[in-house]
Amino acid sequence: MAARHEPISAGDRVRVASAVALSEGSALPAQVEGVDIVLVRHGGAVSAYQGRCPHRGTLLAEGTIDGGILTCRGHGWRFACASGVKVDQPDVCLQRFTAMVAGGELFLDRAEILAWKRQAAQQSGLDSATAAAGTPARSLSELPGPKGLPLLGSTLQLRKTQLHIDLERWCDAYGPIYRFNLMRRPVVVISHGEWIDRILHDRPETFRRASAIEALSREIGSVGVFSAEGADWRRQRRPVAQALDAQHLRDFFPTLAVVTLRLKHRWEQAAANRWPVDVQRDLMRYTVDVTTSLAFGYDMNTLEREGGTIQQHLQQILPMVSQRVNAPFPYWHYFRLPADRAFDRAVEAARDAIGEFIAAARRRLAQSPDRAAHPSNFLEAMIAAQAAGEAPLSDDELYANIFTMLLAGEDTTANTIAWMMHFMCCSPAVQRKMQQEADAVLGESYVLKDFGDAARLVYIDAVAQESLRLKPVAPLFFLEPNEDVEIGGYLLPRGTTIMLLTRPNVLSDSSFAAAREFRPERWLEDSAAAHHRSGFVPFGSGPRLCPGRSLALLEIKAALSMVCRQFMLSHAPGSGPVDEAFGFTMMPTGLRVVFGARHAHG
Repeated sequence: MAARHEPISAGDRVRVASAVALSEGSALPAQVEGVDIVLVRHGGAVSAYQGRCPHRGTLLAEGTIDGGILTCRGHGWRFACASGVKVDQPDVCLQRFTAMVAGGELFLDRAEILAWKRQAAQQSGLDSATAAAGTPARSLSELPGPKGLPLLGSTLQLRKTQLHIDLERWCDAYGPIYRFNLMRRPVVVISHGEWIDRILHDRPETFRRASAIEALSREIGSVGVFSAEGADWRRQRRPVAQALDAQHLRDFFPTLAVVTLRLKHRWEQAAANRWPVDVQRDLMRYTVDVTTSLAFGYDMNTLEREGGTIQQHLQQILPMVSQRVNAPFPYWHYFRLPADRAFDRAVEAARDAIGEFIAAARRRLAQSPDRAAHPSNFLEAMIAAQAAGEAPLSDDELYANIFTMLLAGEDTTANTIAWMMHFMCCSPAVQRKMQQEADAVLGESYVLKDFGDAARLVYIDAVAQESLRLKPVAPLFFLEPNEDVEIGGYLLPRGTTIMLLTRPNVLSDSSFAAAREFRPERWLEDSAAAHHRSGFVPFGSGPRLCPGRSLALLEIKAALSMVCRQFMLSHAPGSGPVDEAFGFTMMPTGLRVVFGARHAHG
C-alpha cells in the first residue's frame, strides 16, 4: 500500500495534495494545523476554502459540484466555486485561503490558516451558548439529577428498552442538563438544542464518540468509520463517503428499483390474503437486501427467500451493543450470559459471511482485470484500489466498514419507514396527499424508474422529516469530551460520559409551532430550511454527519412511493398499541399493518 502524503512545508508553505489529484469540477479535502480545508478546481483555477459548512459544520469536500456551484450535502447550502459566496445570500462567504501550484503540487500558507484558526476560536468563545459569562464554572457534582442508591446509583431506575423515555422523563424534571450515576460512573444528559449543535460541530477535536463504543468495536474486531476516532476516522471517512455519494447512488439506482419491486410483490400477496403484516420486520429484509447489493454486489434477496441468515444475526447485534455501552461495568469480560454467547455467535457468523463476500470479490477481480477499472460496488472498488496501492483501508478496516454499513443501513432506515407507515395509518389525509404525489411523479409505473424523480417527492420527504422529528430512530448520541469543557455553566472533565437527548428540544413550541402535532406541511413552507433548527439532528451533524444519509432518504422515497401507488394502509384490527423500544436505535413495537389494493388512482 502506498504511503499517505503528509503535509510538508517550505517556510510557511504546506503541501496538501498533488495537482493532478484535483480534477476539473471536483472537490478534495485537506487539513492543515487541525483546520479542515476544501480544495476545488473550476474553470482551470484552484481555490481553497474553509472545509466545514458555516451552517452545521458538514465537510464541504463531501458535497457535489455542478455548474460551478459547490452544494453541501448536509442541508443544501450552495457556494460559488470561484468566490466562496453563498448563492442567494451574498453576506455569507466561505473563508478563502491562498492556494499555490508549484512543480505539480498544491501548497497552502500555514501562517494564514493559523491566523484564521485563532480568530475563529475567539469568535466561537464569544458566541458559544455553552459559556456562562463572567462566572466560574460549577462542578459536575452540582448538577441536578435523580437520587440514586449507594454504589448502584440510578442503575435500577433505568429500563433497558425504554432508556430514552426514562431520560426524557428526567429531562422534564431536571432541565436541559442533568446528571445521574451508573454505579459510580457519572453520566451527563444534555437536551439543549444549541449545545447539541456545538458538541456535534466540535468533533472530532473537542468531543469524540463514547470510548466504550470504540472499545466494544475493538472487542468484535470492527473499528470502522462509525467507531474510529482521530486520524483513523479521517483516513476511513473519505472512501466510505465516496462510496455513498450521489454518483454511486445514481449508478446503483436500477438495483434499488429491483429490490423495491420485490417488496411490492411480497406485500401484494399479503394484501390479496388480508394478512396483517409486521412491516418493520419486512423492511429490515428490504434494507439488508439494498445494503448487501450496494456494498457487495451480492443479491441476498431475503424478501423472496425465507431464512436470510445474515439478517437474523444482524438483528441480534445492535441491541447487545446498546446494552453493553450502558452497562455499569463490563461483566462479559468475566462471565458470559446466554445472550452474550448468542451475540458472540452472531458476530462470528456475520464476520464469516463478510469474509466470504470479500474472497468472492477478489476472485472476480482476478478473473476479470477489466472489472477493476469499472468496479460495480463498494467492495470491488476498495479491493481494486488496494491492489493498485491507493486504498487507505486495511483488510480489517475494510471488513469493519462493510460490517458498519450492514448494521447502520438496516435498522435505522427500516425503522424510519415503519414509523412513516404508522403515521400514514393514523392520518388518512396525509396518506391521500402522499398517494396523489406518488401518482403524479411515478405516472404509470409502480416504482421509481428515474433517479432524478426522487427529488420531486417533496411531500413524502416532508413526511419523512416530520416522522424523524417525532420518532427519531437515533434519540441518543453517546459522546465524551477529549478535554475539560464547560457546558451550560458546568465543567465536564475529560472522559465524562455524555448522552445527547435529541427529542425534548424539537418537541418544544419554542422550536416548532404546535410541536407535538404531526404536521408534515411545516416542512413545505418557504422557511423550511429554518426548520432544521438547533438540535434537530436525525442523521447527526457536523463533520460526522451520517455518510449514509442520502442512501437512507433514497430508500425511504423508493419504498414509500411504491406503497402509495399500490396500497391503502390501515392498522391491523386488534393490533397495538404501537409503542417505542430502544436498542441503540428506536423502533416501533406492536405495529401491524393491513394492505388494501388501490382500485382507482388519482
